[in-house]
Amino acid sequence: MGEGEKGRKVREDTDWIGLFSLGFFLITLGTLWIITPNLTEEAINFFKDFQLVHLTEHIVLPAPARSHPVVYTAASQFCLVFGLFQMIILILRFIFGSSLNKKAETLSGAGFWLTMSLFLQMLINETIGWLGLIGGLIISIGIAITLSNLIKILG
Repeated sequence: MGEGEKGRKVREDTDWIGLFSLGFFLITLGTLWIITPNLTEEAINFFKDFQLVHLTEHIVLPAPARSHPVVYTAASQFCLVFGLFQMIILILRFIFGSSLNKKAETLSGAGFWLTMSLFLQMLINETIGWLGLIGGLIISIGIAITLSNLIKILG
């Protein structure tokens, strides 16, 4: 394969939809950071507030000592917006004939972000605590893996 053919192949293999998604990720993150009052200070306070929680004699996990609703709300809004955007990306992947792996990756990402938004909203409403959010993270990862493999099996 000549140099010109290699360059053409690289251009054809570029995942433009994925780059579009990355750009939206950064725009969403930056926008939420700008429109959320005192988010920088709140985020610093959130990370300074961590302490070790003993679940059992041998199991210790870090957890914030107090609730941080500003940080949780910003994170929930980000997850919701980005999860919904992933659904749009999934539609684009079907329209432009992306590979089955890219479709599966996008669906699993949407599932992850949307379920994390749900668990963060539960944390904000104090339906669950911090350790419940950790459980929600584990569930969200499981949903993402399941959705990814389901679309591969059915596809």
